[in-house]
Amino acid sequence: MRFRILGPLEVVDVTGRWRPVSGPRQRVLLATLLLRPNTPVSVDELAETVWDGVPPAGYAQTLRSHVMRLRRSLQTQDAVRLQTRAPGYVLAVAERELDAHAFESLCREASAQLRDGAWNAVADTAERALDLWRARPLLDVPSQSLSQTVVPHLEQLRLQITEFRFDAELRLGRHQVLVPQLQSLVAVHPLHERFHAQLMLSLSRTGRRVEALAAYRSARRTLIDELGVEPGPEMARLHQRILSGDDPVLDRAA
Repeated sequence: MRFRILGPLEVVDVTGRWRPVSGPRQRVLLATLLLRPNTPVSVDELAETVWDGVPPAGYAQTLRSHVMRLRRSLQTQDAVRLQTRAPGYVLAVAERELDAHAFESLCREASAQLRDGAWNAVADTAERALDLWRARPLLDVPSQSLSQTVVPHLEQLRLQITEFRFDAELRLGRHQVLVPQLQSLVAVHPLHERFHAQLMLSLSRTGRRVEALAAYRSARRTLIDELGVEPGPEMARLHQRILSGDDPVLDRAA
């Protein structure tokens, strides 16, 4: 069985058939248990998340009803995955059955490959990680608590692995094909300096020096207008090298 939270919550059985989890409270319950796999989560903790900090009177009984319905959604052969265990409930999840766990594992793998300078491996691993991402995590899970705690962490990892991918592609000399992709990225993430720097490098390496300098001016103006800060030292050094006609390089991502 596979569980997906990198987008709408999905449950896919061993035959590839999608199993709907229709109730919003049940989706929050399942997501909460998935994020604490193989670990008993107390009734009180679950109630706090399922009802966003305002559980109703008699919530233990109501939660028990949601658990029963969730077990039916998972169907007979997998209902044993969701067990009652003091002080609450536990969901059995095998390694990499949850897409977010596979995503985090691939991010760690790519980080190690990057430190070793294994650029082809970084590009491949980053691509596999990004392929798991379908939309905003927990898109149809109505939980302010999870949106404020889990989603930002995953979105930050996605930005980092995207940086790794473009760092690798730039090291491999694929500047030409990266320009339109990076232009789209800086439009979506105008305050993310690394993407601006990668775009500047791609433009410069493809002989578009004037456009690279214009990209710096645009990024600088955005950072000053939105944050009141100048570009960081990485972008400043890259800008200076492009201005002076030196071969532009980027520091390796952290």
